[in-house]
Amino acid sequence: MKVRSAAQISPIVVPKASDILASQLRQMIVQGDLRPGSLLPSERDLVAESGLSRTSVRDALRVLESEGFVTTKVGRSGGSVVTLPGRDVVARSVELFVRTHGIRLDSLLECRVAVEPTLARLAARHRTPQELENIVDLHEQFVASVGDVQRYKRINLEWHLAIARCSRNEPLIALMEAITMPIRDAMDYQHVTTPEMRDAAVKAHTVILKAIREQDEQGASRRMERHVTAYRDVATGVAANGSPREPKPPLRA
Repeated sequence: MKVRSAAQISPIVVPKASDILASQLRQMIVQGDLRPGSLLPSERDLVAESGLSRTSVRDALRVLESEGFVTTKVGRSGGSVVTLPGRDVVARSVELFVRTHGIRLDSLLECRVAVEPTLARLAARHRTPQELENIVDLHEQFVASVGDVQRYKRINLEWHLAIARCSRNEPLIALMEAITMPIRDAMDYQHVTTPEMRDAAVKAHTVILKAIREQDEQGASRRMERHVTAYRDVATGVAANGSPREPKPPLRA
């Protein structure tokens, strides 16, 4: 009869050799031991130094490339060049998480309510004359697009992202870039593009733009909060008394 000990042994998970090498190289890049633009050792050298197989070394390099830490140059003078992950890598990862985990539309709209007023406030503080000119141009296109739903949706997206990018806050910009497309693509979108809703959006954009132009930080934040809150309430079916209606389904990938 087999006697079991009182203390149970948990399953032991041994990391893959390629993941260990990828982790070491990633840490060297983050710490500055490997500088952006420099070449990593060749595959042959990495095999010799690490004692791993060529397959494991290549798998490690693929992991780093997918994370934005290296790019591959082909040719006789090619190899793996050290880079730093850009904002697009973060945005893409978050967007994939949203699309593959059934994140609900109401959760994404709550996220907008949480961050867009701050982005508008920072945009009012930091925007340059050139950035303001771009936002004004997009606003004029937005006003002219109210009869074309597809164009209206596209320019609305560009306008909100243009304001976000004026904030100079990279993490929040990446978050906005990640969630905006899933919100736009949500199947709930049609009932917020009625003529009445489009006219209301134009009026809201007009007062937000005025605050950003005048660098009125509090005004920009307050008006953006009012705008995205109203959008959330309509898109998720919040009743006039503030109680939620029937829940919306998760977003589709």
